[in-house]
Amino acid sequence: MRWSFKMGKIFGIDFRIHVTFFLLLFFIYVSALKQYGTRTAIMAVLFICAIFGCVLIHEIGHSLIARRYGKEAKSITLLPIGGVATMEEMPEKPQQEIAMSIIGPLINLAIAGVLFLFVGQWSGIKVVNMYPDSMNSFLSGLISVNIILAVFNLIPAFPMDGGRVLRGLLALRMDFIQATSLAVSIGQGLALFFIFFGLFFNLWIALIGVFIYIGAGSEKHEVMLRAVLHKVPVSAVMATDFQSLDPDEPLSKALEHVYHGCQEDFPVLGEKGIEGILTRKDVLSAVHGKGVDVAVGDVMDRNFFHIPPHEPLDRVYHHLLNKQKTAAAVMEDGRLKGMLCLDSISRYFMIQNAMANRAGS
Repeated sequence: MRWSFKMGKIFGIDFRIHVTFFLLLFFIYVSALKQYGTRTAIMAVLFICAIFGCVLIHEIGHSLIARRYGKEAKSITLLPIGGVATMEEMPEKPQQEIAMSIIGPLINLAIAGVLFLFVGQWSGIKVVNMYPDSMNSFLSGLISVNIILAVFNLIPAFPMDGGRVLRGLLALRMDFIQATSLAVSIGQGLALFFIFFGLFFNLWIALIGVFIYIGAGSEKHEVMLRAVLHKVPVSAVMATDFQSLDPDEPLSKALEHVYHGCQEDFPVLGEKGIEGILTRKDVLSAVHGKGVDVAVGDVMDRNFFHIPPHEPLDRVYHHLLNKQKTAAAVMEDGRLKGMLCLDSISRYFMIQNAMANRAGS
């Protein structure tokens, strides 16, 4: 994720913090300093860090369960709105999705229980005081936050954990796509209630409703995309009529092909075959920083992604997104057979979706 800093690894998973998180800490410190003084300001910053420490443990729980099912987490990033675990792939079996999703809220409840053993008392669910003035109020606040996190994440709507648990339970009895559609409908219905209720009583609830509605729609689109692309091999979409470049050619040669054709990603072929891919991003970056006379071999992507023609499109699509690549070389028996780019996959999906809508009308 852009504007995030790698802080290290936890259980082999990259741990990152987004720059806006540090801005949040600075804002909390300045606000508390003006109202309550230095001691409370420091405790407020530590309290926010403790909350996000709980969020981090929540996300680690998801990641470790996913690993158990062979789905590796690439990274965990802390943002002001929470934590995001980036997965290579989500577990496909309903039981696996249920287990991976439910573990997060259960971890938050477990943290609340452990903290209660230390505090010995709890004031109940209420608006959490973000500026604790004692260790007792600090820990009591953390108990409330973890219970709120658990309850909020169990809302049966995407993108919360509860939406995935609901989908997993439905998928035990019906097709995965049907289960997703029903779970999305339930979630969006709940979101509309939040929006309507929040407009009259609490705007934060309305904003949560908007967040849920958009997240549910995105999940449905993602599943439909996977369903359309899953049975399609790369060979059905790859480009076989393409221009290639020599690593010693100047970048201006690539620009000529861009000007006179529609191609924007180029395989770079040397004496031993393909040596890299020159993408649109590479071209723009090089033109801005080095000019058009630089050699293609100096700016191409040597760590390119290559795939066989029979690979399912859905796996390639997600791999390209996860690796932040825009194009891949299609290889068979060590030879270049074609080129595949994200734009081609998106066009294929839009055409197939339009044809399906036409057939259904």
